Amino acid sequence: DLSSPVKTKIDKLITQIVGAVTIVSIVVFALSFYRGEGVGESLRLVLTLAVSSIPEGLPIAISVVLVLGMRRMAKLKALVRNMTAIENIGIVTTIATDKTGTLTKNELSVGKVWNPYGAEASDLVRAMYLSINMRKGKLHDPLDNAFMMYAESHDEASPAENELIKSMPFEYQFAMSGNTYKTEKGYEIFLKGAPERLLEMSHISDERKRKVMDKLHELTSDGFRVIALAQLRNHDKPIEELEEVVENELEFLGLIAVSDELRPESKPSIRDAQSAGVTVRMVTGDHFETAYSIGKQLGLAESKEQVFDCSDIESMTDKEIEEKVAGVRVFSRVLPEYKHRILGILKKNDIAAMTGDGVNDVPALSNAHIGIAMGSGSQIAKEAGDIVLLDDNFKSITAALEQGRVIFDNIRRMLYYLLSTNLGEVMTIVAALAVGMPLPILPVQILWINLGTDTAMVIPLGLEPAERDVMKRKPRPASKPILNKPLISRMILVGATMMIVSLGFFHHYLQFQSEEYARSIVFNILIITQLANAVNARSEWQSFITRLRVVNYKFYAGLILAFGFHYLAMRGPLMEVLHLEYVSTTDIFATGIVAVIAVVFAGEVHKFIGRKYFGSS
Repeated sequence: DLSSPVKTKIDKLITQIVGAVTIVSIVVFALSFYRGEGVGESLRLVLTLAVSSIPEGLPIAISVVLVLGMRRMAKLKALVRNMTAIENIGIVTTIATDKTGTLTKNELSVGKVWNPYGAEASDLVRAMYLSINMRKGKLHDPLDNAFMMYAESHDEASPAENELIKSMPFEYQFAMSGNTYKTEKGYEIFLKGAPERLLEMSHISDERKRKVMDKLHELTSDGFRVIALAQLRNHDKPIEELEEVVENELEFLGLIAVSDELRPESKPSIRDAQSAGVTVRMVTGDHFETAYSIGKQLGLAESKEQVFDCSDIESMTDKEIEEKVAGVRVFSRVLPEYKHRILGILKKNDIAAMTGDGVNDVPALSNAHIGIAMGSGSQIAKEAGDIVLLDDNFKSITAALEQGRVIFDNIRRMLYYLLSTNLGEVMTIVAALAVGMPLPILPVQILWINLGTDTAMVIPLGLEPAERDVMKRKPRPASKPILNKPLISRMILVGATMMIVSLGFFHHYLQFQSEEYARSIVFNILIITQLANAVNARSEWQSFITRLRVVNYKFYAGLILAFGFHYLAMRGPLMEVLHLEYVSTTDIFATGIVAVIAVVFAGEVHKFIGRKYFGSS
């Protein structure tokens, strides 16, 4: 199920951990019982080990990290409605985005006015004004607003001489909108819509039709959105529905070239997403040539082969579309109902995010791995989306993508830290029992170690700032586990280092100190090694020295808190409760320094090998 890829990965990992802990618990119980610890004490040890090995606090820590991530993303104009979306957007591999308002400013203006008859443009401007759709005396469409501004600038925005009978809003199935007026000679209808559609319905000579198509090609190649105007004169009855219009032969009036300025941040934001290995696809209702021109300006399309005209999509099978869209970066002539089908094709091979703003976009938004609704869109679209862009800006999508990757990386940091430190404790106990040594750590001490270090360090690690290459890496495939082989091998190396240092000092102090004293030394070592491992965990491949330049005050606060807990145990009133002996300050510092050096050195060597031989950075 790809609806929540990160959740699926974590669930699978936890299942594997539970299985491994079950096997280890059986081995530890058998070894402890064989050593003569008794059933009760052996069970206590096994239960403590199981509790400490399974990161039961991880869901709470992830929830806190996600909530704080939601706050950060809200400041970046991306309102998260579904917490799972924060995790999933970090592994998105393709984004299908609207053009108007997202990549452009949605501030339309009329650039050119042209008619095929060589007549005065004023007649066409008047028709432009009479085609404007108003509801309750207000303009609701940016296109109508652009027409109104142009008509006003040419003194054609005066009240119509004739009575407005019916305003017919735009309908996708007819690709037009219009107004019906009552005149002395009957009824007059002014229409605006897709040039090909109105041209097809108009009475016009073949020569003029070719002239119109040539001009249409010229204007769309320049990146203009082209709207056609047509008229139905002296009709004997009022037309109140667009389906009645299609039964009549129209008079073609001309073409209106409309421009919508690109947002200056769109191209850099698209480039950032592409650098991150995310394929950006523009979805627009524009003419093929217009879509290609804009896609080229944005760095999306280099050739027309990367533009897919959806006019014929209904006659194509899913297999044919899938083969076609693999290299497609721009979809033109897209109707809202096509979005759902396009999304279904993209989801077969990608983790897909899709934008939408209207009622017709709801199925696609609901079916996407990440549905991104526009803040200016309909309420139902915003409710269907996982993320709402408060500023309708593609830059906010890229910012959300980066935050999602940071959060995904931080979840991996938390997992690595918890599992590697817990593994060190388990290996220490199992190895001691296997070689016949006394228990190096008591159950109550294990619980305190995990309580003190995990509580203080896990959430700060989940709030680490982004690594420098976070937007230069390709998305991790959904099929890959959340912890890769290099990270697992580092966990084993660090756990083994913790075991060797702990048992080495345990054996050393058993020679001339009591068992309780030697156990107190191991208690100190395990806490110090876990905190040293937290320093290593701040970056997957960067050296800890390099990472020190990245300030994370929450991490430093966590270290101080952890050391405070440690002081309470080693020097405070908890010594008796935890069965600890007073350890000399010299021994605490000596063993602590060795423990820190050993764990940090092991982690740094592993990172160095990864950077040098596996290209990790």
